[in-house]
Amino acid sequence: MEDLRTPAPTTARKLFSISGVLPLGAFLFLHLWTTAALLTSNGTYERQVGVLHGGGLVFALEVLLIIVPLAFHGLYGVVVALQRRPTSHAYANDVMLSLERISGLVVLLFVVAHLRATMVPAWSGHLVVGSYSSRLVEQLSTLDSGIPFTALGYLVGLAATVFHLVNGLGSFCRTWGYVRGARAERRATLVFRGVGVALFVIGSATIITVATGARFFGPEAPATPAPCGSAATPAVNAPLPSASH
Repeated sequence: MEDLRTPAPTTARKLFSISGVLPLGAFLFLHLWTTAALLTSNGTYERQVGVLHGGGLVFALEVLLIIVPLAFHGLYGVVVALQRRPTSHAYANDVMLSLERISGLVVLLFVVAHLRATMVPAWSGHLVVGSYSSRLVEQLSTLDSGIPFTALGYLVGLAATVFHLVNGLGSFCRTWGYVRGARAERRATLVFRGVGVALFVIGSATIITVATGARFFGPEAPATPAPCGSAATPAVNAPLPSASH
């Protein structure tokens, strides 16, 4: 999602631009769609995860169409981020270009950490279908000195990913000529930002629900009946089982 309006863009720069839109968008939408099922029930989440890890064909498509392009975009992005800032670029201003590069580095670390903690164990057979939700809850609800560092890291990673995608989509559309004129650019920017806000709200609600048991969407868990003869207790949400994707 880097500037292509500099003289004689290379093939690597073109591939870098394309690989930062479709694979990252697919990765984000796919994972938010899967984990958002936890807002409904753990069983729904486990079924959706089972589809993603249901066979060699799905695994091959995920690697070839998402993981490999993302790896190229991330590694080449490190090279681009270390270069001098171009005088002409497709972002709204120099600040947005700098934030795009910084957020890209955060996204790279986040994706690598996420794959290492969840998908690698699944691919190697150490995490079986049916235990993803308990693994995710265990990770996000873990406290270190009373602070849920993993859950906070997920929120930061989610924010960086959404920003990098939304900001990069605007640059991508201007670069490749999909929007022409100030009015079209403003409309596209509003649409992309609206989608970004929706993605962050859904993603952050899922993270908080998994980490704390608090529900923002979806059905409330039934109240636990009070023991016979004891004082009535207020209804509470049943906690999610303890363990990700």
